[in-house]
Amino acid sequence: MLRSSVRSLFIALACLAAFALSSASARATCRIEPFGDSITQGVGSAVGGYRYALVTWPPLVGGSPLAIQMVGAQIDTTFPGLVVANQHYHSGVPGWRNDQLAAVAGALPAYPVYPGGLPPNIVLVHAGTNDIHQGATASTAAFRLQQLLVALSTKYPSAKIIVAKIIPFGPQPEHVVRNQVVVQYNSAIPGIVTNLNAFYPPSNPKFFIADMHAYFPTNHLWPDGIHPTDQGYYEMGVRWRMSIQAVADLAGC
Repeated sequence: MLRSSVRSLFIALACLAAFALSSASARATCRIEPFGDSITQGVGSAVGGYRYALVTWPPLVGGSPLAIQMVGAQIDTTFPGLVVANQHYHSGVPGWRNDQLAAVAGALPAYPVYPGGLPPNIVLVHAGTNDIHQGATASTAAFRLQQLLVALSTKYPSAKIIVAKIIPFGPQPEHVVRNQVVVQYNSAIPGIVTNLNAFYPPSNPKFFIADMHAYFPTNHLWPDGIHPTDQGYYEMGVRWRMSIQAVADLAGC
């Protein structure tokens, strides 16, 4: 009787192990492309901005831990920790506006995707800060954002795109008007996302929103009032993680 029970236990454990292996093999690495400007690149960070936060504690995707691979057009060796982890890829270009980013995203096939050339599963878009910093109105920046999202959706027909309501500028006097424009710009994003999702089945939307603005701790910005400190980037990483989880739960990765 005991021998039979032990044998049954071994069979059950073997089946469980086989199931675990097959399940793990079925979960491919989730490829994530951070897309935007210097905040995407991680200016002001000692470790790699929100990208470091994501790769050092990978998000739960679909209810299970899933490895993620950062991808993009930039092979960035600025942050050694990300280089060692082979996570030093992104599409953040300091100083670029939405229209400049849209032009690059639409430059097929010249726009590369490292490593491996495979498209991302999810694109994270935080863009528009430079438009506003350089004097664009909210409507102009929003129009450019829509063009950027269309360019990305054309390039990546199967990817899900999470667009951020951008973080605020700091409380410095020179940023008072800019912060008013940021609020107007962010308020236009839900309408843009709704309009673009109208081209997709309601059960399978392509565009999603991550709110980086509401209650963002502006004391976690550098004195320039533009770039987060590592505490601020950590906050962004938490919010991106929640959005990635929500998208993956709905549509997989």
